[in-house]
Amino acid sequence: MRSEIDNVIPLLKWVGGKRELLPELRRFYDGLEFNNYFEPFFGGGSVYLDIIKKFGVEKRNQSYINDVNTDLVNLLKDVRENPNQVIEYLHELKNDYETNDFYYIRDRFNGIDREKRITEKYEGIKRSSSLLILNRTCFNGLYRVNKSGLFNVPSGKYKNPRLINQENILLFSSVLPPMENILNIDFSQINNIQKNDLVYFDPPYQPINKTSSFTEYSGSFGEDKQIELFNYFSELDKKGVFVILSNSSTDFIHDLYKEFDPFRVHCSRNINSKTDGRGKVEEVVVIGKRLRKKLNL
Repeated sequence: MRSEIDNVIPLLKWVGGKRELLPELRRFYDGLEFNNYFEPFFGGGSVYLDIIKKFGVEKRNQSYINDVNTDLVNLLKDVRENPNQVIEYLHELKNDYETNDFYYIRDRFNGIDREKRITEKYEGIKRSSSLLILNRTCFNGLYRVNKSGLFNVPSGKYKNPRLINQENILLFSSVLPPMENILNIDFSQINNIQKNDLVYFDPPYQPINKTSSFTEYSGSFGEDKQIELFNYFSELDKKGVFVILSNSSTDFIHDLYKEFDPFRVHCSRNINSKTDGRGKVEEVVVIGKRLRKKLNL
C-alpha cells in the first residue's frame, strides 16, 4: 500500500500548485513531530499528499483540509465517498467531450450556453466529474469565474488530453481525510487548531502586478484579507502551533511578515500565456517563530 500511495498525484492541475515548491517546503516539516495537520487553502493538495507520503496514510485521520471553492470541495467529497461513480460519469462525459467539444461541457457546468440561454446544469457527482474534464482540457488548468459566477476559462490546445486516470482517482480517494474533516469555510473559521499541530497556508498570492488577477480564483483576497491572515498566522504561532506559509515576493508581503524573516525561494510558474513570460519566479516561504526555534534556524 505504501508504494502505491507514493504514486498518487493531485486530481487537478491547479494554478499556483506547490509541486515545484515541495523541495523548499519539505525542509520545514520533514521529520517534524506534530499532532494534527491543517491545510486551510487546499487547491490541488500537493503538500497534503506529500505529508501523507512522508508520515503514512494513517495521518489522513489527523488531517483537516479546507477550501472556499465549493466545487472543489464537493469534488473532494465525491471522490472520497463515491470514486467509482465519479469514474462512471467521467466515461459518459468523455464521450460527450469527444462527440461535441469542450464548450458543450462548460455550458452544462454553468447551466447557461454560449448564447446565454438556460440549458441543462450538471449537479451532484456528475458536476464533480465535469470539473475534472474541464480542468484537463481548459487553458492551463485555470479555475476562474466571472462576476456572475460562471466558469469562463477557454479551451486549451491539447491533442490527446488524458481525461480519465482511474487508478489515481482511487488512490486519491484512499488518502483523503474523513468526510467531517473536509471543510468549505473561510480560513478564519477553523477554530480547532491546537498547540503542536502543523498548519500550511497557501493563500491566493498577493498580485505581483495588476494583471495577476488569476490569483483570485474564488472571490476577492485583497490586502485586507492578507492582513487578516497574517494576524491569524501570528496568533497560531504564539499558541505553539507549527505554521508555514507561502506567498508572492512583493514588498507588501515582505513588510507584513518582516518579523518572521521570510525565506526567498524560486519556483517555476507557467500561467503566463506567452512562453517568454514563463520561468522561475521569486516567492517567499514564512515559518513561525515556534517552528524556527524547533528547527534551530
